[in-house]
Amino acid sequence: MTDRRQRSEGPLYRHYAARMATHRSGKRLIHVVHTVRVRRPFDALSGTLASASDWMPRAVGVRIAGVPVRKRVSMRIGDAVLTSTWAAVSLSWTATFPRRLFPNMEGKVALSPAGLNETKLAVSGMYEPPLGRVGENLNSAVLHSVAEMTVKELAESIAARLEKRTSPD
Repeated sequence: MTDRRQRSEGPLYRHYAARMATHRSGKRLIHVVHTVRVRRPFDALSGTLASASDWMPRAVGVRIAGVPVRKRVSMRIGDAVLTSTWAAVSLSWTATFPRRLFPNMEGKVALSPAGLNETKLAVSGMYEPPLGRVGENLNSAVLHSVAEMTVKELAESIAARLEKRTSPD
């Protein structure tokens, strides 16, 4: 099942989608992705993934009524893979406290050309809802929306950091 919403907003165009999968272990994993178009050429951005541990946010969160609500996380960042047409780095994050109340997310940040002076940035990941069956029910009611907002906020934060790092000024 796919929930896809799209909207355009100023210089950045965003959309996100989510779906559920069953892992071969029988666990229900939820997939979340959010993409952002960054107004910088792919060649200017792709090399920055090699130093992702230097600039990757250490907190994730959402905005509620315009106010950021953040949770500190322990983030593991893999090695960057760079080609002439795409670049990606794997990442995973876990809440620092209380761990059992928050899902662990396994995912990646990927870049691909979206024109001469634009790059598509995608943050995607999969998580298992915490708290067993209760968590699965809460995920359907509320938690999935929070996960979507968290990945959206992370993607936009990464895009802003990349634009700042590669600014000609």
